[in-house]
Amino acid sequence: MNLKNNKWVWYGITTLIFAVLIYVADVNKFIEAILSSDPYYLSIALVFGLGWFLFFGVIWHLFLTHMGIPVTFYKSLKLVMGGVFMNSITPLGPFGGEPFMAYVVSKNSKASYEKAISCIISADIVNTVPFVTYSTAGIVYFVLFRSVNNFIINLAAITGLLIVIGSIAVYLLWFEEEILERNLFKLMEKIETKIGGEKYIQKVKEKISEIKSAFQTVGESPRHLIKTIFVGHLAMLSQFICLYFILLSQNIEPLIIPIYFTVILSGFATISPTPGGSGTFEAAFAGLLLFFYTVPFDTAVAIAVLFRLTTYWPGILIGYLSLINLQGGTNR
Repeated sequence: MNLKNNKWVWYGITTLIFAVLIYVADVNKFIEAILSSDPYYLSIALVFGLGWFLFFGVIWHLFLTHMGIPVTFYKSLKLVMGGVFMNSITPLGPFGGEPFMAYVVSKNSKASYEKAISCIISADIVNTVPFVTYSTAGIVYFVLFRSVNNFIINLAAITGLLIVIGSIAVYLLWFEEEILERNLFKLMEKIETKIGGEKYIQKVKEKISEIKSAFQTVGESPRHLIKTIFVGHLAMLSQFICLYFILLSQNIEPLIIPIYFTVILSGFATISPTPGGSGTFEAAFAGLLLFFYTVPFDTAVAIAVLFRLTTYWPGILIGYLSLINLQGGTNR
């Protein structure tokens, strides 16, 4: 099966998950739950829900300018939104659009592709740090103040594994990039010995060195990294507030602990290979709401859809409009 067909398979899976959710929830009750939402609270939820893209724009702008790529904040925000659109049509969850967006960044800033891809990957790493931080804080809360069950133990194991793997990868990228460069060079030399192509291998080595230098620039400023990671944590707060007002719109008491864990734990579902994590995210979100609240299933699904409607789906349209207005954005 080729990549193009594989993409449509995942779109089909996403659609099927949505259809099953709505069918089980009862279509009429689902629509009724959506239409009965308080528009005042929903409008506030939308402001905070879309506000988290502004935080991502700040993170991208900080990285781009730190790497010596001259772009305005407005253009940085357009690039971020373009990335949201690309990830939403790529069957790799929240990832997959980075190579194309690096091309768009380079076309709109005259920066090298290697510097652009290093910048984007670094920004993506920073954006995932809050999930680990908040998950760890949640586990500590349960250990200290609540009973520990198998679910919490499994969550702790997964979080611990992510922290270990992520920490090693980040450390090598930002602070020990020579190790990666050296090992990649050895791999290139083995390939050259077996199949030849000295000219092409040398070009690959040059690209690796450029990427290494770009990551080195990031690692040389811990203060800059701390600043961007802090902004990333603020972005997550906007999602908490968004869900708070969505629950109010459904006449449900917005309790802090359920909001906290619903947002954080559902975030892991975006790692699924469906485009943008769609389908699996909504299913996980609805399941978590049922775990924390005694609400009908149709209401839980409606809240999950409203959350995506105020935090993610509008970003896809905005991202598409941003992308077609960026140089190189229509060459895909």
